[in-house]
Amino acid sequence: MPTHSRPKEFHVMEFAHHDEAAAFVAALSRFLHSPKSGGSGARQPPLEVWARSPIASEGVLLFLSDTALVAAKSAFSPVTIARTIKREALPDESFLIIEGGVTPAWGKAEASARLSPK
Repeated sequence: MPTHSRPKEFHVMEFAHHDEAAAFVAALSRFLHSPKSGGSGARQPPLEVWARSPIASEGVLLFLSDTALVAAKSAFSPVTIARTIKREALPDESFLIIEGGVTPAWGKAEASARLSPK
């Protein structure tokens, strides 16, 4: 039986431009690998960031789990949240972009490429 279940709620961040979202994703991925992130061996709920990024000329939505929001707030200020949604309300076309303990530290170019539709 897993110690922590998957996140049930996500905090929505809205970015008007693809490049802004890519910069945030890259910075958060790097922060999660830094000593300041507090990512020690302590058991924490799963950290997930999902994205909806239809085309580069449109805005991007990021969906942060509670743990991802805590990390983002400790790294950046302010972190503007538009609303909170349930896991079931994640858009069908959304995809997991950051998973705690799995996703490497990225630069902006790699984060931008990963946010681009395939």
